[in-house]
Amino acid sequence: MEVRLSNHGGRQLDHVRGALDTLPKVVREVDGRTEAVVDGGFLRGTDIVKARILGADAVGIGRLECIAMAAAGREGVVRMLRILKHEITTCLGLLGVTSWDELDESYLHRALPVDPPDVLSAIPFLDLDCPYP
Repeated sequence: MEVRLSNHGGRQLDHVRGALDTLPKVVREVDGRTEAVVDGGFLRGTDIVKARILGADAVGIGRLECIAMAAAGREGVVRMLRILKHEITTCLGLLGVTSWDELDESYLHRALPVDPPDVLSAIPFLDLDCPYP
């Protein structure tokens, strides 16, 4: 059994939390009773590392698979997986860890926007009170 968090690659409603934003709370609620699988627009190895740090047991990469398949068929998917593996390995190396078990939320730091959102912004109701650091 597993719980899945997904926004199908994009928020259905503007100004709502994305799957990654809700992940830490869901992981706390399930408290190890089931696996947490998240998807929703993950495009880089660093995205996957962040999701794993926040408690995801697995990360869906459907959008990447579709892009790779459309670009170059089977070979494109294989190449995408190699690139993704390289990005994850590089990210973990730059963090100074050799396994997923060494990671925790102390490796994440919230980057605040350069200009805070306001009523004229593209995302005026962005919640800056994020559930992770």
